Amino acid sequence: MKKETTGIVLLIILYGVGLSGILLPAFKPLVLPLSAYNLLISFLVLLNSYRWKKEILLASFLVFLIGFIVEWVGVHTSLLFGTYWYGLNLGPKFFEVPLIIGINWAMLTMVCSAMSKVLTKSMLLHVVLGASLMTGMDWLMEPVAIKSDFWHWKNETIPVYNFICWFVVSLLTNWVFAKIAKPSLNKTAITLFILLTLFFTIQQLV
Repeated sequence: MKKETTGIVLLIILYGVGLSGILLPAFKPLVLPLSAYNLLISFLVLLNSYRWKKEILLASFLVFLIGFIVEWVGVHTSLLFGTYWYGLNLGPKFFEVPLIIGINWAMLTMVCSAMSKVLTKSMLLHVVLGASLMTGMDWLMEPVAIKSDFWHWKNETIPVYNFICWFVVSLLTNWVFAKIAKPSLNKTAITLFILLTLFFTIQQLV
């Protein structure tokens, strides 16, 4: 319990400081390039909250691969999501896709899966709701991502097709995670879901 509380407090501090830095013009250029580290630390805290169980690690790795592959296809062919490219604030890239983006897919799947676990016990509804929450999270992220030089769209217009693809891919990642990891209720993951929602919502409102 103590480790779980420590992880939750760390996440609250991490996102509180990060949001404050982004909202202050003088600090924003310093904070945004650290975004990849923020995501990595969040992901490690999540894995620790699941006690590094091999099922969680395997499911996360598979979701990482799925996420990275679909992003590679999207960036290089526009067949998925639409015509977009990555900016400079998500860290090192591999074939024009930031390495952290696979971790982002895994992390979002974990937190949305945890949140949907609270709301339903049905496997089918769990997967569908998890995918819906992930698509909603992407809707919150998109305008912020453009302003933060995370990624950019052709004509800076976010296509509806992006959200359709997000939902379909999220169905797959949530199914993989639920099927392999069989996760239990996780307060750290739920807390991170709430923090991410607030983090992007507040940035949209100010």
